[in-house]
Amino acid sequence: MESNQTNQDNRPLRILASHPDTGTLRLIRDSISNLLNIEVDTSPSSEYAFELAVKRHYSLFLFGIDMPNLNGQLLYDMLFTIYPKVHPEASSFPGVVFIGNENESIKSDEIRKDARVKDFIIRPLSIDRIVRVVKNSLQVNES
Repeated sequence: MESNQTNQDNRPLRILASHPDTGTLRLIRDSISNLLNIEVDTSPSSEYAFELAVKRHYSLFLFGIDMPNLNGQLLYDMLFTIYPKVHPEASSFPGVVFIGNENESIKSDEIRKDARVKDFIIRPLSIDRIVRVVKNSLQVNES
């Protein structure tokens, strides 16, 4: 399904989501692709998510804050360093929405101070919350 939404570069909007729980990824992908008509790539592996971000242009990242091997914050910081070099045509660096658990809500206040962070959402996720956060982060309308 091709997205009817575009970003500043006149490219279809595409989101990369990485979280160790595949049920969370399925909910994110289905909610966003069906209700907002935006393509979503997913990976339970943060290392593979890094590879995907190097290969493709994205408009927004959704990363689990606590992921094995490479946590969401470190993944985002690494992408921030390399993304402009591998995607020089991109006019801006994608923002990020972090996904955490209830016990990580204390971290969320500190993380939200970073201007690149669009939101921090706590699991369990709901379709409404996912759609609202993505719409606000990308400033898009429902299709």
